[in-house]
Amino acid sequence: MNNCSDLGFCGFCQFCLELVSHSFDDIRQKCVQLSLNMFINKLKPPIKHMLCFVLYYSGALSLLLKLLTKFRKSHLAVILFYHRFSKSTPNPFQLPHLDINDFEKQLLHIKQHYQVITMNDLAYILNERQSFARPCVALTIDDGYANNYELAYPILKKLEVPATIYLTTGFVGTSRALWVDDLMDILSNTKKQSLRFAKLLGEEVIDISTPFKKRKTVSRFFRHMFHLPHETKLQTIIDLREILWDANAHHCDPQRKMLNWLEVIEMNSDLICFGAHTVTHPTLRRMDLLKAQLEIKDSKRALESKLGNEVFHFAIPNGKIDDFSNDLKQYCKEIGLKTVVSTEPGAVSAQSDPHFLPRILPPPPIHMFAFDLAKNVFFNSKNNIAI
Repeated sequence: MNNCSDLGFCGFCQFCLELVSHSFDDIRQKCVQLSLNMFINKLKPPIKHMLCFVLYYSGALSLLLKLLTKFRKSHLAVILFYHRFSKSTPNPFQLPHLDINDFEKQLLHIKQHYQVITMNDLAYILNERQSFARPCVALTIDDGYANNYELAYPILKKLEVPATIYLTTGFVGTSRALWVDDLMDILSNTKKQSLRFAKLLGEEVIDISTPFKKRKTVSRFFRHMFHLPHETKLQTIIDLREILWDANAHHCDPQRKMLNWLEVIEMNSDLICFGAHTVTHPTLRRMDLLKAQLEIKDSKRALESKLGNEVFHFAIPNGKIDDFSNDLKQYCKEIGLKTVVSTEPGAVSAQSDPHFLPRILPPPPIHMFAFDLAKNVFFNSKNNIAI
């Protein structure tokens, strides 16, 4: 019974039905995918970590990738997505980020084993319903943080790796940032030792006397606020700032968090392409449809006005299947967007919907990244996601 539940009874039935209508090569590939995924999913994290370490540093994974690339008749593509980058400086109040040294290692691995393509390339291939002649990887970066220019751009330029940066245009060139950045700033800078916030937590009083406890509180607030309507999120930030106000404390990070237009214009080239990511990063499906459409259109227009070229790509804020709709997908097509990317995991095939593409969040360290990327490119059957 446990084995059936691990596999998923419905998934097993679907797999059996597919066997009837597939060629022998397809059946063999499906069996390999299923067996590998079952094996990997059952591994405990320390064992998986050790296995990936041995496969990567022994050269076995590299050999396997070369063999799979050579003998496979058709391939998949994977879109990677990043957000923030940092140098090797520990900071308890740093939101999720990737160390720039890990980023460079990832790019070197990608260049060695995969064909790097742009989102323009991907849009063309999907429009023509072409298959991928080689395993492909496209790089994307969300939101438009200043460290994209300061840290990631020099590495991308040095290694000549193209990327698409999706900009939240309302924050470009301002001192503002995403609500989660404001949340982190407020809690990290307050001198108060406790917090009572009845709107979200009732009468509970939370201890915020240490950096660790502040970080836990940020995570807790994030979970509570994530699915709230955008205006409610912003009002919650305002209320929280008033409660934790301390005249003797620093109330904001003086360092600019987001890109400015000079940096955007400098990067805009054959190497770096820019896509729209709304104006204020709301949860689109929790808004009135017309307001959600304006968020998309105004973001696209702002970029086109500043850059002087048409914008063809869009990233959904938060990016899950519940954050988008068929009405919004149709609207993206109508205003000329050729691709829309989500954060739903999966690989891209010639049959993928260009207006709801999956992406992979790449994990460090490098041996885990290399293994995870290979699993998604060569053994990922989840490449068609419907809204």
